[in-house]
Amino acid sequence: MIRRIIGLGGTTALAVSAPFVLTAAGAPANATTTTTTTSCSRLASATNISAAAYADRLVRAWGSSATTTADCYASTAVTRALYGQALPGGIHWRRVSTEGAAGTIYVTYHDDARGGNLTIGVQNVGLRAANGWHAAYTAKFSGEPRAWNAVQWSDNLVRAWGRGDTKWTAYYATPTAAAQLHKVAAKGGSHWTRSSAEGAAGTTYVTYRNDVTRHTLVIGVSNVGLSQGDAHAAYRVQYH
Repeated sequence: MIRRIIGLGGTTALAVSAPFVLTAAGAPANATTTTTTTSCSRLASATNISAAAYADRLVRAWGSSATTTADCYASTAVTRALYGQALPGGIHWRRVSTEGAAGTIYVTYHDDARGGNLTIGVQNVGLRAANGWHAAYTAKFSGEPRAWNAVQWSDNLVRAWGRGDTKWTAYYATPTAAAQLHKVAAKGGSHWTRSSAEGAAGTTYVTYRNDVTRHTLVIGVSNVGLSQGDAHAAYRVQYH
């Protein structure tokens, strides 16, 4: 699979807007495909919840890299499919449909960030194991997810920082890069205009100029991390 970073350059004023997300939950954990009933018992009961809610919990856990939680909801085959696509899965997955067939409910999500769909097959309530776990037993991706344009990724980071959105700033940037931005200002404002973009040694450097203060901001985005669907692809910040 070959992904290309496209659309470099151009001068674009950045409007401040909030993205739509499927909210992530859970904390990062080490990947595994096996869990015990004891480790799953700390979670809210999964015995009688709807298949859509069940799949939502799985997608949120996978999206936030809460793999121990994801393992409780998914079969080994499903976790392998999910982790093979990306880890973390990201927080842009939006549920778009739910339909049932032969005791299984198929819940489909769309990735609003990179494109592509994911369909999770969940056993209906009456067919689940007594403890309710591992009822998501099929996972199918369709529509090749496209790599984020590095310039768009950088633009979204600057927008998030500009409106003072710490959650999204932390999603687009590494902790170090986010801290550097917050050191400049807690809220960067909406006066940043993109002036150029160029690539070098696996990184796309996107330059912005503040129309009010005349300061310059350069964001370095990892092309490799971006092509693999990683969060925190913006890893370098220079402010002049």
